[in-house]
Amino acid sequence: MTSTHKYVINKGFDSEREVEAIGFSTVGDYIDFYGIDGRGDKVVTLRIRAARVETVEQLAS
Repeated sequence: MTSTHKYVINKGFDSEREVEAIGFSTVGDYIDFYGIDGRGDKVVTLRIRAARVETVEQLAS
């Protein structure tokens, strides 16, 4: 089983938010955060425009 991690997007900014995901990647103008669905497939759980992201930080597990 793949473990999830907590990430903080824009830490210290007004738009700060947490997301739980197995990982993330840049896809064109977006940053996609991934999770695993009920069938075990990797799926995008959050897509955010890269221009709106100042920082992405993984919280300690």
